[in-house]
Amino acid sequence: MTEDTTPNALLESDPAPVRKITRPKRDAARSKAAGGTWQAEKSLATRTQILDATLQCLVELGYTQTTTEKIAQKAGVSRGAMTHHFKSRADVFEAAAEYITELRAAEYEDACRRIKLPPGNLATFDSMLDTLVVLQKYYYGRASFIALQELQRGARTDKALAQVMEPLEKVLDDKKNASMLKRFPFWADYPETGEVLRDLFFHSLKGVAVNPTPYMKGDRLHRLHHLLASVAMMEFEKAYEAAHGSKIPATPTPESDSDPKAAPKARKPRKTTSA
Repeated sequence: MTEDTTPNALLESDPAPVRKITRPKRDAARSKAAGGTWQAEKSLATRTQILDATLQCLVELGYTQTTTEKIAQKAGVSRGAMTHHFKSRADVFEAAAEYITELRAAEYEDACRRIKLPPGNLATFDSMLDTLVVLQKYYYGRASFIALQELQRGARTDKALAQVMEPLEKVLDDKKNASMLKRFPFWADYPETGEVLRDLFFHSLKGVAVNPTPYMKGDRLHRLHHLLASVAMMEFEKAYEAAHGSKIPATPTPESDSDPKAAPKARKPRKTTSA
C-alpha cells in the first residue's frame, strides 16, 4: 500500500497537536528559588491557552473573523481574563504572531531531523526528493502554517500588523537556514545555491499547501516533487564543480560501505577483432 500524499492527506494524516512547543515544568521549589509564584505560573498558562486558541481561530475562522470574543470562547476564559492579558485585538495578534513564528521554527527543525542524511555527506537526488516530501508533510501540513498565512494576509492591509510580522519573518527565515545547516552542514560551502534552492522549495511547496486543489495529488504531486529535485540536483552539481573543479564523486554503494575489502565487480571482456 502506498502512502496518500495528496495535500488534503498531508494536512490530515499524522495529525499534530496545534501546539508543539513544550515548556519545561517547574516544581514549587524551583519556582520559589527562581522568584516565581503560583500566580505567575497560572498567568503564564492562561496566556498560552489564549495564544493556542488564537492559532485555532485563525485556522478555523480566518484573520478577519477572528475576534477577541471568539478567542476567549475558544480558550474557555472570561472576557475579563482576556482583557487582563491582552487589551485589544491588535495586542493579541502581535503576541500570536511571535508565538506562531516560534512554533514554526520548532516545527521546521523537527522536519529537518526527519530528512534522511545522504551518503557521503553530499546532496543526492534521493535526498532532495526526500526533503521535499518531508517538508510538504511535516512543515507545510501543519495547522500553524495556515495560521501564519492568515496573519500574513492580514498584514497586507494592516500596517501595524505588518510592522510586527516583517522582523519575525526575517527571524524565522534565519532560524530555518540555521536548522538546515545544522542537519546538512555541507550547504555552508554553497551559500548562494543553498539559498536559491530553499526559495525554490519553500515557495513551490507553500503554493501547494495554500491552495490544495483536488488535482494536485498522487502522481501529479510526485511529478512536481521529482522535477524540483531534478532542478535542485543540477544546480548543486554546477555549484560543486565550480567550487572544486571536478564533478561530484560517485556515491558509494551500500555493499562497498559495509565491506571495504570487497572485490570490485569484474569488468566485461573487451571485444576483439580478428587480424
